[in-house]
Amino acid sequence: MRKSTVILALFALLFLITDIAPAMTNHCQKEPDNVIIYTDDYLTGLSWKAEIEAITGMEVHVFDFNNVKGRSLMAVDYFRQNNHMQYFRPKAVFFQLGCDGMPDKYDDYEQILFDHPTGEVCTLTGKMARNKRIAISKPDENIKVDNFAGALYFMIRSQRVLHRDARAFILPPAKAGEDADTQSVSQLRKLANMMCLPFLNRPSELKEYTFLWNGMRPNFGKMLILGDSYCHQRRWINSLEQMADVEVVNLGVTSASMRDHFTDRNAYPYNPNPIPSDCEGNHNTLACQILKLKRLISGQKLLSGETALNGWTPDIILVEGGGNDFADSSEVEALYEAHIREDNRTSFAGANAHMERELKALFPKAQIFFVVSAGLYYGHTDKPFEFIDKARQQRKAAQMLGCPTINWDIDGRLSFIYNNSAKTGDGTKERPFRYNPPTTETLDLIHPSDYGAQFLAESAVHWITKFYNK
Repeated sequence: MRKSTVILALFALLFLITDIAPAMTNHCQKEPDNVIIYTDDYLTGLSWKAEIEAITGMEVHVFDFNNVKGRSLMAVDYFRQNNHMQYFRPKAVFFQLGCDGMPDKYDDYEQILFDHPTGEVCTLTGKMARNKRIAISKPDENIKVDNFAGALYFMIRSQRVLHRDARAFILPPAKAGEDADTQSVSQLRKLANMMCLPFLNRPSELKEYTFLWNGMRPNFGKMLILGDSYCHQRRWINSLEQMADVEVVNLGVTSASMRDHFTDRNAYPYNPNPIPSDCEGNHNTLACQILKLKRLISGQKLLSGETALNGWTPDIILVEGGGNDFADSSEVEALYEAHIREDNRTSFAGANAHMERELKALFPKAQIFFVVSAGLYYGHTDKPFEFIDKARQQRKAAQMLGCPTINWDIDGRLSFIYNNSAKTGDGTKERPFRYNPPTTETLDLIHPSDYGAQFLAESAVHWITKFYNK
């Protein structure tokens, strides 16, 4: 009898026992927390089991794809059709592909997942309706699964149905404790970045997510937040306040840009009362929120509903933005050092340097974090992967200033692909595709829902915990 057949037989017995067990025990008994590893090589996945259990304190279940090596229709069908998965409520799910040592021969993942040219999509309805020209993912039947991208696309989407609240990670195709610096790893890292999932080099990195395993609420003290609509809508901040012991002052404004639009601040001055509907000139940049902050600190010229902040001092400052900015051109990126030196605030480096100087002058003991754009979905423009370059530039600018980052592009885990499953419209301005949610994580292809906001908050807690010097 083949080894794989024996393994699957044992799994079948396990699932039968799992199905019967609830009737044999007290119905009020709480099921133990667990995590799941999906792997295309059982022994490789099994090598991670003991270390993950030691770190998380949870039972690890390892499932392989019957030795069909992950990148095949059989593997995807296995994942889709095994209804026994519904019995598990894991805290985390790990995906491990490529254990056969064979990298993808063709790894232009944009072409594998998306149809080009792009199409018009109408988001929302009524007064809020607006068209966006976005990249449209291919119909499911046209996405091949003989590659990492197609296989992960279907597996992750299925996982979000089966294990809706689980945190997802991608594992390297190597045994725990072994290095796997291979072409397959490079390809999987690229996909982890594209799909906003953490890529773990080794099990010990799970210690950075301890708050997920032990349920403890870290103490972040007082926190000041500058930002755009993600902060203005406050959904992820609400989740942050549930996960951590923190007192937040939030100055985020919808449509705010991280950078100045014009270098001439005499002709295009800042507005000390930035509002979403006024994006003319430099009237709604994050620098405007610093002017508002100074006004609140002084306690003068307060508007209706505002509260003075004189005497209030934050322990942590988050500067979130970039969603309303395009990536800097390569020519501008080459001038980052000059922009910092010359106070040119029309690039990420110059704008962030200005905010870092101003905030440090106001609160010298506070620790400043820059929040990297989430890349919530690819289709925001006709350049679906631009957010990867933008996130890299934001991180580079923060590093040049010696500030840590909260990397929403790495582990924000929001909707990574738009799929017009309803087959509406034809992508023209006259008959745009009608927005239908690709997952429950987004409201309008841009902003997180309450569900999606939980993952942004988890990401923030992860990076703050890692770098916060109390």
